[in-house]
This record gives sequence, C-alpha cells and structure tokens, in this order.
Amino acid sequence: MKSIFNYLIVLFLIIGCAGGQFTNSSTTVKPDYVSPAMYMKFSCEELEIQAAELIARVPKLENEIDKIKKDNDVWISTGAVLFLPLLAGMKPNKEQAEELGALRGNLTAIKQAAMTNGCSGAGYIPQ
Repeated sequence: MKSIFNYLIVLFLIIGCAGGQFTNSSTTVKPDYVSPAMYMKFSCEELEIQAAELIARVPKLENEIDKIKKDNDVWISTGAVLFLPLLAGMKPNKEQAEELGALRGNLTAIKQAAMTNGCSGAGYIPQ
C-alpha cells in the first residue's frame, strides 16, 4: 500500500512539472530566424506597411497565448491536487506560439532591411 502511495506522489510531481512545459507564455516565445534578404527590395514605405500589419497582429496573439497558459495552469493545479484525469482538459498553444515566433522573426527581418535601406523609421520597429 505504501509503495502505491509513493508511486502516485511521484506521478503527480512528474505530471505537474511536465504540465508547466505544456504551454508557452507570450514572453517566452522567441523570434524565428527570417532572412532580411526577402525584404531588401521593399521601399521604406512598403517596409513600414508590412511592419504595421505584423505589429497589429501581435497583441491579440499574445493575449490568446497567455489566456491558454493561464487556463492550463489552473488545470494543472486542480488536476494535481484533486484528480489526475482533469489534466486531460489542458489545451496546447503551440500553434499560436509558432505563429508569434514567425511574426517576431519577420519584424526583426523587416527592421534589419529598413536599417540597411536607410529608412528613417527603422528604429521604431520593435524586435
């Protein structure tokens, strides 16, 4: 009986630790590498338009990622304390995190292209 109890404790700890890695926070998503070469032929105005479109999409995606992370944290704490099958209610946010990484990578590439092209607004593009 004692070995089963010990086994369950270890299982809860492993799931609790692994569950935290199940989703990302928007602050932990790193930009993907995107070559600035694809943006080098753009004019400064076109680069600004591209950057503005990407920047507009970032907050919504960050909020969505953080909401899923927060919901999963609740599932993890409740599932580890009350009942293990509750952890099945967790949702991954890998797709959103990959999209955010791609957006941030493109913004970095646009900024590099704007700086190379000598665009005056290049410093205002976030990385």
